[in-house]
Amino acid sequence: MRAMVPADNGTVGFAEVDDVSPAADEVVVEVAAYSMNRGETFQLERPRDDWRPGKDIAGRVVATVPDGPSVGTRVVAHLPHSGWAERVSVPVTQLAVLPDDVSFLEAAALPLAGLTALRLLRTAGSVIGRRILLTGASGGVGHYVTELAAAAGASVTAVVSSPARGERLLSIGAEALVYDVADAEGPFDLVLESVGGQSLPVALSKLAAGGQLIWFGEASRQPIELEFFSMFDGPENATIRHFHYTDGDDGADLATLVRLVGTDRLHPELGRIEDWSQTGAVLDALRNRRIRGNAVLTLSTEETVMKDPKSVVRDYVEAVAAGDLATIRASFAPDVVWTYPGDLPLSGEWKGRDTVVDEFLGAAAGSLFAPGEPVVITLTNLIADGDQVFAEWTAQATAQGGAAYDNKCGAVFTVRDGVIVAVREYLDTDHARRVLFPN
Repeated sequence: MRAMVPADNGTVGFAEVDDVSPAADEVVVEVAAYSMNRGETFQLERPRDDWRPGKDIAGRVVATVPDGPSVGTRVVAHLPHSGWAERVSVPVTQLAVLPDDVSFLEAAALPLAGLTALRLLRTAGSVIGRRILLTGASGGVGHYVTELAAAAGASVTAVVSSPARGERLLSIGAEALVYDVADAEGPFDLVLESVGGQSLPVALSKLAAGGQLIWFGEASRQPIELEFFSMFDGPENATIRHFHYTDGDDGADLATLVRLVGTDRLHPELGRIEDWSQTGAVLDALRNRRIRGNAVLTLSTEETVMKDPKSVVRDYVEAVAAGDLATIRASFAPDVVWTYPGDLPLSGEWKGRDTVVDEFLGAAAGSLFAPGEPVVITLTNLIADGDQVFAEWTAQATAQGGAAYDNKCGAVFTVRDGVIVAVREYLDTDHARRVLFPN
């Protein structure tokens, strides 16, 4: 069977591997979708012998045991490894049955991130009326923690890197966003810290006396240094607790997560959905924090979940900001038309995906700015109405001649079947003429 195996430089590639040999308490699942986690990107940098990535999968049972689900049953499972493959063997204690109204894509995004969030809040105890500070909030765990904690009566302040990465957190219950942990207005009863490095001691200083900080990750990969005497300045008698997500009954907790999704009380954030042939590109995007929520790869066309038009445009603008060419190209229909205003050399209609990406956005626009200097794109607003989305963003850069370019831009995007088919852009063309086309 085919599987993704570790390759050079922390990436993966297809390989033929031995088919699964289930133990007496294991069923065999044909994988329809899997999700990836940042921890797996770290493991791929120095993979162990005989290890393959993959903890979170969803699919159908194709071989079972006497006490297991019947053949054909749709399930979600949490594995120790090796899930990025056509088939996997799963202990019956590490899976949950899926109802018809929970898709494979939603289910695949649940296991590691969902189990972490569920058990993290269980460890914290009752959160009704408590003020929570959550760092590293825009990933899969952060989305689940925010929605579950807010639904349980907590006031959540989420630390994210940009307004765009925090937008959905507000819609699922976060009461405040901050873009630097130092700006969070404490004190907080509970701090959930996943960044490490310099973030943890700053977050600790925001804790109320007698409060609790639970450390559950180190996304910065930087060591933590603490001066415990500083706790007398605020979080006196506070508790610092380490957390590891593996403590719990996987089958029962997965069933709880599935029930919450099925009853519309938990909503996986599918930040990126791709065919599993794109695993390497998605790994790169995950490493470089270009994915909000969960990344899901599909092996089956049995079920599809189309991203809504607003998400398509949001992901496109963020890809432009990050220089993610693969996502930029995948955002457009082959026959897309981009209309640029005014009477500038760029003005007019640019037709076709290759023309828009390579000539308009690439060669033509790229040649206007100073080489080696960044073009900073910041998404400021999104409004959706059916298949039309209005986006506003700012663009800041240094022009070829050295002048500062600082423009406010807007565009009406038309999205059909998950891709952009038309764009009509608006901006201050006088500013563009003065700075980019002075001659």
